[in-house]
Amino acid sequence: MLKMVKMFDPEIDYTEIMLERIKNEYAVKDINIDWGTCYEVTIQDIRFKCAYSDDEMRGIIDTCVKIIQELIVIQDNGYTRERFDSIDHFDNGEEVDTILAPLEVFADFKTDKLSEYVADLAGYTRVGGAWYMLLSGPCIKDTIYAVFDKMLDDPDDMEIWVWLLHFLIRGAMKMHGQEITNNDIAKA
Repeated sequence: MLKMVKMFDPEIDYTEIMLERIKNEYAVKDINIDWGTCYEVTIQDIRFKCAYSDDEMRGIIDTCVKIIQELIVIQDNGYTRERFDSIDHFDNGEEVDTILAPLEVFADFKTDKLSEYVADLAGYTRVGGAWYMLLSGPCIKDTIYAVFDKMLDDPDDMEIWVWLLHFLIRGAMKMHGQEITNNDIAKA
């Protein structure tokens, strides 16, 4: 089994680098919020707006870095592509519903730390209750599933790591985002 590369250099402050990148790419310049920044973001062809303070964004980014580090530990501890695929398609010999498959796989590889980090993201994005249980929780778990899926495919590809971190951050930002529809764009 090929071990995943250790992409994170302890000398580099990824949080500030990614915060600057996110602001440069997604901050809406003509909307001023005294407590934070409004962002217009796209992930998987879904456009949404959200607003976070710099401290919330730092928390989101730092937690996303920790999630990727934990996924590396999970793989280093023996979680394989074969196991991922076996649960992705079948559970107890029965085919898994494609909508639920990512959540089934997430439940298989999650650790206490990973669960803690997902809860931390809920705090930084100000979501809870039914919204978290029904919408943002499953969505961020699906995003983590997609990141881990790609990590298992390319465990030693240094270029993919920054893209995966960027993707995970956008998935976390969506936890408290409002989708922008074509009707919203036409009204503007």
